[in-house]
This record gives sequence, C-alpha cells and structure tokens, in this order.
Amino acid sequence: MTLAPKGGLATMDAAWPTFVVAGAPKSGTTALYHWLGQHPEVYMAPNKQPHFFAGLSPTFRGPGDELLNRDLVRDASAYLALFAPGARARARGEASPFYLHHAARTARRLAAEVPDCRVVVLLRDPVERAYSGYLHLVRDGRESASFAEALEREEDRQRQGWEPLWAHRALGLYGRQLGELLDVLPREQLGVWRYEDLRARPLELYAEVCRFIGVDAGFVPRLTRHNTGGAPRHPGLHALLVRLRVPHLAKRLLPEGVAQWVVAHYLEHRPPPPALAAELRASYASDLAALQRLLPHLDVGSWLP
Repeated sequence: MTLAPKGGLATMDAAWPTFVVAGAPKSGTTALYHWLGQHPEVYMAPNKQPHFFAGLSPTFRGPGDELLNRDLVRDASAYLALFAPGARARARGEASPFYLHHAARTARRLAAEVPDCRVVVLLRDPVERAYSGYLHLVRDGRESASFAEALEREEDRQRQGWEPLWAHRALGLYGRQLGELLDVLPREQLGVWRYEDLRARPLELYAEVCRFIGVDAGFVPRLTRHNTGGAPRHPGLHALLVRLRVPHLAKRLLPEGVAQWVVAHYLEHRPPPPALAAELRASYASDLAALQRLLPHLDVGSWLP
C-alpha cells in the first residue's frame, strides 16, 4: 500500500518510503541495505544515501566529499522518483547513514511528510565506530593525518564544511541523537540494533528487522560483506594505487564477491592506540548513560569505560 504523505511536498499517490535506515555510519548500514534489497517484498532505492530528510546541501568541501555531494537529493520530485519503481512493494526503503547525526531535522521532516515511516538504527561501540570511520577515509586515500590529529582537527573541519564522515567523535553521540528522534517520533516507530549482533547473529537480526518493517521474516538473504574497513597492509603501495585510482576502478569493474575477497586480504584490522581509545571512551560515558536511560534493554556495557 502506498503511504499518503501528511505534508505538502507531493501528491497523495506518491510512493514515499515506508522505512529508512538512519545510521550510524560504519555500523553495518551498507550490508543491511543490500540484504534488505534481496527481499522479494522490499524495494530499496537505487541511490543508497540520498539523505533527503536531513536536508543537507551538496557543498561539502573536504577531500573526496564530492562523492557525497553527488548522491544528495534535495528535490522532492527527484526523491520520490527513486521509489516509483517500487510503488507496489510491501515495504520501500533507503539507507542514509547521516540521518542519525542530523536527528532533529530528520525527525521533523519525517513526521511532517511520512508520519508512519519506520526508522531502523544500527549502533556500534562508539570508539570502534570512530576508528573505523577514520580508517575508511585512510583506505580511500582521503586522510593522511594520524587518528589523534584527525580528532583534534574534527571541529575545525566541520566548521570548514567537510562532510559528517570526518566528525569521528560527534557521530558516536547516540544518546543525544536518539533523544532528538524520540522527541518527535513515537517509540514504536524506532527500531535499534547493535552492530555486534549484526556480526554475531545476522540472520536473527535480519528477521527482527523484517518483522519491524512489516515483511515476511522467513526470507533468508545471501549474507555478503560490504564496505569493509581496515588499514592498508602496505601504506606506500596503497598511496600509489589510490593516485592511480586502482581501488576505485576495481570496485566498479570486479564482480562483487571478487572485490570483497580482494579487500579482505588487502586490509588488516588494527586497534586504535590504547591511550587514545581510553580517552575517547571516557568522553562518551555521559552520553551512553543517556542512551541507557532511553533504551534500558539495549546492552551497551562493553562500550563503557
């Protein structure tokens, strides 16, 4: 059934999304987007991250930010066109991982235009999430600073108009973000899961998400990894390959399974510097306490100092 919008952005027969995957970045949103796209009752917008409800302007100025600028959709007609092919689907969705970072604006616009829309959120240990976001930028040849330097420069970079992926510390303030969502949206429209559970019990979590968005929970997707993070095993070689645009071309030209295998063997997982990780973890303590008050059944014990 097609949702009827409450607000005035489009006509009553417009095919709006019935759910959005709102973040957090580097918490499994890309994998979930692809898994849901396999479901016969689900239509996922071909543009994974339009960020329409966040109202972002395509003027981000950081290295490589033009990729996000290209994907942003601000025009309502263009946004609705993403879902037109899936107008008859039981559920329609998209995955814009910065919705959570811009939670207040996103919630207001969702409530105004698609008041019944369900919001799926994946959360990850905020320290691990921050470091994974940093390594993502290193992997793509966009970041040359150390993790400590990147944290020090975060506020300046945001003031200069760099995209939210550079906001390593701020993206992990889940208590504030979910509080802003719940100030506007009913609790029953918000579904929250942990990245740790996505990794440990992916099929169970997938079934739970399917029930939440109102589709058959018995469908079993092909579980593939996406957007793999990590540090290059050979930084000098990696820098040369990035300059030659080899990773970009390989991602476009290699079959998905082959590309994921190459990435898995090309990158290695390194923990953040222990002292810096401890400082960062301590900085999240009060926000995680707020998150626990909002969602008392969500286990965040391992994320605490």
